[in-house]
This record gives sequence, C-alpha cells and structure tokens, in this order.
Amino acid sequence: MPPPSTSLSILNFASLADLFLQGVLCAQFARYTNVNDHDSGLMKLFVAGLALLTTLKSIQVITIMSIQTITLVQSLAAISYLWHAQWIMNSVISEAVIVFYVQMFFCHRLWRLSHNVYVSFVPMTFFVFALVAASVAAHFFSNVALSTFWYAIHLGAAMIGDLLQTGTTLQNPPPSRANGIDAQLAISGDHPGKQLLLSPKLFHLSSKSQSAAPGALCALSNFASVVVTLSFPALIKNRLSGPRVASSVANTFLPKFYAVAAMWTLNSRDDIRSAAANNPPTHLDVGTTASGATSSPEALAFGPRRT
Repeated sequence: MPPPSTSLSILNFASLADLFLQGVLCAQFARYTNVNDHDSGLMKLFVAGLALLTTLKSIQVITIMSIQTITLVQSLAAISYLWHAQWIMNSVISEAVIVFYVQMFFCHRLWRLSHNVYVSFVPMTFFVFALVAASVAAHFFSNVALSTFWYAIHLGAAMIGDLLQTGTTLQNPPPSRANGIDAQLAISGDHPGKQLLLSPKLFHLSSKSQSAAPGALCALSNFASVVVTLSFPALIKNRLSGPRVASSVANTFLPKFYAVAAMWTLNSRDDIRSAAANNPPTHLDVGTTASGATSSPEALAFGPRRT
C-alpha cells in the first residue's frame, strides 16, 4: 500500500487533469456555438446539458480540493478520509450520470445511422444496467466489498455496451444510392440543394473518430483496477489503497473523456465535409437524384439542421 501522501498527490494530479479537460471542453463548446448555429434545438439542448453536467463535475473537484487545502491541511488522515468517504463515493453517481448521458447520444446517433432499433437497443440495455449498478454501488458504499463488486459490474456493463456500440457503428454505414452508384455515401455540402460524396473509406475513418472508443478504453483500465481491488477483500476501512486510488484516477477521467468524444463528434462534421469536398466527384444535385436520393450520414446521425 503506498503512503497516504503519495496517494493524495496522485488524486490531486487527477483533479488538476479534470480541470484541464474541462478547459478543453469549454473550447469545444465555444467552437460548437460558433460553427453549428444551424443545429436543431434538441441538439443544442443536449450540448447545453452536457456543459452543465461537466461544469458541476469540475465544481465538485474544486470543492474537494478547497476543503483539503484550507480546512484539513494539517491532518493527513482527515484528508485521506475525505477522499475516501466523500470524493470517491460521490463521484460514482456523477460519473455514471455523465457517461450515461453521452452514451444515449451515441445510441441515438447509431439508430439514425442504421435505422434499426434493435442495433441501438442492445448497447442501450447495457448502459441502463450500468447506471443502475452504479446507483447500487453508491448506496452500499459503507460496505467496501459489496460496493466494489457492484462498481465492477457497472464498469463491465458500460465497457461491453461501448464496445458493442463502437463496433456496430463501424459495421453499419447508412445505405446509399447516388446516381446508381452504391460504392459511395453522400454527406451534406456547403451549398443548399447540393450534396458531397463521401467514400466508404472516409466514412469509416470518420466513424472511428466519432465514437465512444476513448471512453471505452478508459473504462477498461478502470474496470481492471476495480477487479484488482476485489482481490483484496481485507481492505482497511476508510483508507486509500493503491487499486482504489488507480480506480479513482480513471473514474475522474472517464466522464470527461466521454464528453470530449461527444463534442469531437459534433464539431468534426465540418472537417468531414471539407474532406469529402476534396474527394471527387464533388457535388450532386439533389433534384437529379430523386430515384436514388440519399440522406447524408450527418443528417442520419445527428438529425436535420435548421436553415
């Protein structure tokens, strides 16, 4: 078991990293408001909700750091108990809510891409179960073994759902027919009434960057640390163990990684349109493709944009 000072230093570093990621998100939110002003009201509401949730998460981090720095600075044991009894327990629910919020966004996007409710329903089931498991883990936090067991279930279910969702997104490009050509996909262009052709290769590359894969990798590391914690049933109560500290670090990064992935997905649409514009053929007149009209992957994934 590492000394308390080392554990607290690691947790403080994770807290500062959380604030750094919040700064990254603020830049993403600012870019979204400047570039995507024609998005639907529901999409703007989602972004506003995500900004609120992540800001509250950062306020929670600042509060814990302020208490330990101002009030409990002379008692290392009290600071250790503060992190164990307050930060780790309270962060479980906030992490689970933010992650679930972003996961629902990706499930909606997957449904718009595949037009198959069952494809998005399977990972959604895992996500709902993961949220319930996190609530149970927080409720029984005084029982370390039981709480850790349910937290491992929460992370495992979320990780499985993320892997299913990411893999299904890559394997389910939207059906396309444009001027009788099935080998290319259409994406909205910069001019009204026009479309840009997006090659399948470019679509798959964009899908890889527009997924919850970063969050799934973070959940995997978090899950591994929790499993290690389960192997030590004689964990000292109200103390910070190495595996629990590692899990707390991953748990701090997890919701912000999901939020960054969601905002990256939304803000990358203009980059994808620019990339598609450089891949001839360039424009298609929608009016001439009535027999094989294609909804753009952007429209399929994110819904219509208001003009």
